[in-house]
Amino acid sequence: MPSLVKLASMLKKHLRTLNYCLALLVLAAAVIVPIGWPVRAQDDPTPTPERQEIQTIGLYEKFEITLDVPGDIANPYDWGEAQVWGNFTARSGQSYQIPAFYIQPYEQTCQADCSAEVLAPLGQGEWRLRFTPTELGLWRYNVRAKIGDATEISLTAGSFEAVESANPGFVRTAGRYFEFENDTPYFPIGQNLGWSWDQGGGIFTYLAWLDKLAAAGANYARVYIDTPWFIGLEWTAPAGQYGEEGQKAAWRLDTIIEAAHARGIYLQLVLVWSQAFRQYTGVPVAVPPNPPRPAIDADFDNNPYNKTYGGVISEPNAVWTDRNAESLLENRLHYIAARWGYSTSVFAWEITDALDSIAGYNAITANEWLNRMIDTLHQADAFTHLVTVGTDNLQSDILANPLLDFLQAQVYQARPIEQAKDQVATVLNGLTDITALTTRPVLLTEFSLNPWFEPTADDPSGVHIRDTIWPAALSGSAGGAMSWWWDTYLDPQNLYDLYTPLALFTQGIAWNKLNLQPIDVALVAQTEVTYDPLHIEDFNRTFRDASPSDVTYRITGDGVFPPSTQLSSYLYGNKFNAENRHPHAFIIFPPVDTTLRIGIQNVSTAAGAQLVVTLDGDVATQVDLAAGTQTLTITLPIVAGQHDLVLDNLGEDWLQIEYLEIEAYTSPVRAITLADPAAGVALVWVHHRDYTWETVLAGDSITPLPYQMQIPGMGMGEYLVDYWDTLTGNVIGEERVTLTTDEATINLDLPPINTQLALKVFRVAGPNK
Repeated sequence: MPSLVKLASMLKKHLRTLNYCLALLVLAAAVIVPIGWPVRAQDDPTPTPERQEIQTIGLYEKFEITLDVPGDIANPYDWGEAQVWGNFTARSGQSYQIPAFYIQPYEQTCQADCSAEVLAPLGQGEWRLRFTPTELGLWRYNVRAKIGDATEISLTAGSFEAVESANPGFVRTAGRYFEFENDTPYFPIGQNLGWSWDQGGGIFTYLAWLDKLAAAGANYARVYIDTPWFIGLEWTAPAGQYGEEGQKAAWRLDTIIEAAHARGIYLQLVLVWSQAFRQYTGVPVAVPPNPPRPAIDADFDNNPYNKTYGGVISEPNAVWTDRNAESLLENRLHYIAARWGYSTSVFAWEITDALDSIAGYNAITANEWLNRMIDTLHQADAFTHLVTVGTDNLQSDILANPLLDFLQAQVYQARPIEQAKDQVATVLNGLTDITALTTRPVLLTEFSLNPWFEPTADDPSGVHIRDTIWPAALSGSAGGAMSWWWDTYLDPQNLYDLYTPLALFTQGIAWNKLNLQPIDVALVAQTEVTYDPLHIEDFNRTFRDASPSDVTYRITGDGVFPPSTQLSSYLYGNKFNAENRHPHAFIIFPPVDTTLRIGIQNVSTAAGAQLVVTLDGDVATQVDLAAGTQTLTITLPIVAGQHDLVLDNLGEDWLQIEYLEIEAYTSPVRAITLADPAAGVALVWVHHRDYTWETVLAGDSITPLPYQMQIPGMGMGEYLVDYWDTLTGNVIGEERVTLTTDEATINLDLPPINTQLALKVFRVAGPNK
């Protein structure tokens, strides 16, 4: 055992070693910094006499630098030949890799009486890098390049400080709605602003449109950035080279994005014009010569991708699979993300406007191509802007693509070839066809009475626009609806003010936080009115196609939601085809006592069926149907009020429904409602069915009708009800209602209505307040 003296000596020696190690650790801590961060005496960005003042950039605002890139570069737009990028790192460790881009700067030289922009080169072409900081504090960056087969090199490095700004950040999805990165809602209201053209005033006209949109309270525009007459990077041969015309087009988009940012407008950019890859066949009607419009007949025959112009494909349908064409498109998408991906004013990238209109479309090939295009964007766009795609027709296989952040709908009537339909019902059906397929946001991004030219003669005052944007907003879509014909209809008729009432009404609604769902409200006429029958026959009549399981359909005065086209006309029995047996479940809300008629078309010849109708859980009628039965009508009385209706078949084999008809069901006044009863919120749009563009054009008078509205299922508490005039945007009345029990009904006496009205119902006192 060691002596005490020896132990003391050993302890002293180990203490000296420990002190030495501690000293080394302190020294190391003084010099170790995160990888990629230059050594600094301190991280405090406060300027000192010995150090240059650090640049400050607003949070989510643009940081831009010019780069000196050495080397001989034949095509700076080919990412495979010239790769230049910046690595940006925040103090938190968050990092981004951002591609740089080549630009030929231009300046506008026309000073007075300018019919369109006159652009002149501003210096020589150069490389630039754009970035937006996504968090406060110090950011450091370094820029690198790899040209051809040369070794990767470092170009420059630096830092800046991100400070507070009013910018809410990039737009993201929030359930069925949108929100900014600061958690505030974004509810798009606006229109298409697809393009301008030289004879129409070029960029000056476009900026004036943005001014008018912003003045009306709108916050959205949809822009095509692949047209040869305004913004088109590669409509001048050779493909893949964005020369003089391409860089002028890019200058226009730079200008538009900056202008949109200053005006609070968010842009959906259409990246590939579908007509570039198909043959234009004209329209089936004579288009009026006035107002003036650009020639929009450019197609694959004018496309530099065409081998006729030295391109890479001979036929437009080769775009789906040709690797050379795909490489050109990938470079274009990469350039777009590099030059404009910094901007929070870019709401979304739309891969193409009409995927199903590109020559040779089939869903499998198109989805594979779409996936590759989206993957290219995701690789180049570090800020992950939302991505969507357009289709001319409902393409369920495309809409099911999980890479799409939100889906789009189009609703066009066929004036002047066809008689006009009920615009509101047409809009609701068009939206519900898609919202029934998804839980993602859905936007109605194109609509009009006429798909071929402006509907000025039919509707000079824009009544159909009001009859579209309001039901779209309050039926569960993610925003208002976006009209077409901005240049030949909306602007010449000065219809921007149509957006103002909706913009005012939707302020202060937490779309991104509430659980808003469509509900039915009762409208009880306070005077004698006539209720029209509702006839339903558009079922899926393909034998052995099953109805969706566990879906309840709402039958309103405007139709069935989700659409009845999803429902099989066959009610299968419990012995044959039993795997397809799904009862039909409905919620109905007859405003008065009425009659339900069920038309039976036929019954299987192999075995009989048994129709069982339950109302609110009780069997209302039960009918045994012999094998081979044809053309039978079953009648059932129903009292006014909300009911759960179920049609089932407890027999052995199938029966086929020909129609359902509710005798007195459709009221002269309709109501479309979203509600979150748990939060105490209801939003209602009320519309007199006679208030249409046809009656306004004819100058017909509409008799005001008094109604009582009943909003069911609301929780106890005190509610503030604001009544809005949807024509002016004015609040024309308010009242307070107190409910003393849960699952109660708010009863409201509406002012007599002969046009439209909106209600905003908020619980202001009570539970959770």
